[in-house]
Parts: sequence; structure tokens; C-alpha cells
Amino acid sequence: MKHSGRSLVFHYFCLAVVFLFVMFPYYWMINTSLKPKADLFVIPPRFWPSEIDFTAYREVVSRIPFFDYLKNSLIVATITTVLAIIIASLSGYSISRFSFKGRRKVFGLFILTQLVPGVLPLVPFYFILHSMNLTNSYSGIIISYSTWAIAFCTMMLQSYFRTAYSTEIEESARIDGCNRWGVFFKIALPLARPGIIATAIFAYLLAWNDFIWASIINTRQEYRLISNGIQDFQSQYGNIYINNTMAIGMLATIPVLIIFAFAQKHLVAGLSAGGVKE
Repeated sequence: MKHSGRSLVFHYFCLAVVFLFVMFPYYWMINTSLKPKADLFVIPPRFWPSEIDFTAYREVVSRIPFFDYLKNSLIVATITTVLAIIIASLSGYSISRFSFKGRRKVFGLFILTQLVPGVLPLVPFYFILHSMNLTNSYSGIIISYSTWAIAFCTMMLQSYFRTAYSTEIEESARIDGCNRWGVFFKIALPLARPGIIATAIFAYLLAWNDFIWASIINTRQEYRLISNGIQDFQSQYGNIYINNTMAIGMLATIPVLIIFAFAQKHLVAGLSAGGVKE
């Protein structure tokens, strides 16, 4: 019992250390964004503002077209995620269920795309999009993100389809007269919902967090994403108004936090069920 009690205390101590290590940057971002300018460079630094001041948030919204950046990021990330999940669910299910010539090679190509640095194909990809008049548009950046997201989502979903539930369920449905499309839509997709949601979150974050591709492919102001907006703001005001930089970082984090809050249950279930076969 003593040994068990000590193990439990050590376990919670490690969790507390990890929690503080992960959450402190977010706390400091919120703390700094709510400080009045007089508190920013006080030594020693204050771990709580002398007064709650939302001036930094108002200045961010007034100095840059923040809501335009936010709208562009929401549009691009949402469409990229939907396209990636639709295509990856079909390809992932096919790879996990059907034996066809070149199956291993196809899956090997998907793995190869994840080994290539993301910056490497940027230049040729840019010239391809430019020749098709797809730069400075939603279509060009969505195609770019989907290229990476589909391969990643296919790898995730094929593993989930292969291990999350028994194929005997599908075989029973086929015996009862359900065709292959019926099995996919009525059985495979509903049972794979946790894995699909978990994969969709990763695809969404891929499109939401990217900076380099968005800054090269979309240079016109009306198509800039939130990551570009943060960089533009920081280059103009960041060294002077550090609380404003923290404020825009906080505003850019809120949509993702909302998504994680609603999808947390499915995310945990999807990640765990995809690795263990019952």
C-alpha cells in the first residue's frame, strides 16, 4: 500500500510538472495580452496584471483586417479538411480492405510524401499554380494543403479501418445482401467516426498553422491567412506593442481551442481505438 501511495504521488507530481510546462506559455500569452503598457517591461515581471486591460485586443482589430484573415483561414482550413477526409476515407478504406496489384507501392508513396520536407516542393508547386492562374486565390492554397493532408489522412484512416473493428461485421452485412458501397456508408463510416474526427482535426491544424506556403502562394491582402496576419502585425508593431502581439496570438488560438473542446472525446477515442485491435 505504501509503495502504491508513493507511486500515485509521483504520478500526479509528474502530471503537474508536464501540465505547468505545457500551459505556462498560454498563461503568459493571456497575461501579457491583458496587461496595460506600463506593466510590460517591469522588472521583475508581474505574473498577474495590475489591472485587466483589453486595449490590446481593440488595437489589433483596428490596426489590421483581423476578421478578414480569420475568415480566409476558416474557409481554407474547412474546405481542405472536408476534401481530405472525403478522399482519404475512400482511399484508406480501399487500401485496408482490398488486395490489388501495387497496393504496397501505393501506400509506400503515401509514406514517402511524409518524409519529404514541406519546403522542398514549394518552388515547383508555386510555378505549377502560377501557370494555371491559381496563385492569390482560395483554390491554389486549398489544393496545396490538400496535397499534403490527403496523404496523411489516408495513412491515418487505413490504419483505423484495419484495426478499429472486426471485419466480421462487414462480412455479415454482405451476407445479408448489402453491397460494398452500402457497407462503406452504413457500417464502415459510422464505426470509424472517432478516427475520422481525430484525423480531421490534424488536417485542420495542418491548414490552420501553415505559414510558409500561404505567404508564398497568396501575396494579395484579401487572401492572406491568420498566420500571415500575425507575421505582418509583428513586423510592424511587435517590438513596440508586445501585448498586441500576444493578443493576436490569443485570438488566433481561440477557434482551434473551441474545436478541440467539442471534439476532445472523439479525438481520444479515435487515437486509442486505431492502435488496438479487439
